[in-house]
Amino acid sequence: MLSKYLNQLSHDFISLSFLTFLVLYLLYIIVIRIHLYIYKQKHNSKPVHYKNFRLYSQSLISNSPSKKEKNFYVQTNKITFFFNFLLVTACIIYIFMCFT
Repeated sequence: MLSKYLNQLSHDFISLSFLTFLVLYLLYIIVIRIHLYIYKQKHNSKPVHYKNFRLYSQSLISNSPSKKEKNFYVQTNKITFFFNFLLVTACIIYIFMCFT
């Protein structure tokens, strides 16, 4: 039964693209949560301006009160840019696959 479902999924680009975006989204959430958890365990505090899916501006990074928060914001930006790049790339690939 599972092989039948996977075979159907491999031929249906809409379901495959939805599943890919869902997996990338969940992977992003897990990576960000782990990143925040490590920060909390290491420094015994939560960053002041933390929000999910936020890209931090250079002014916020340069004006943050501590070096540990600056590093956290820079690393969070890198993670968010990477997953945004993956999502855009996956979208372009699936659009290309659907129209060829």
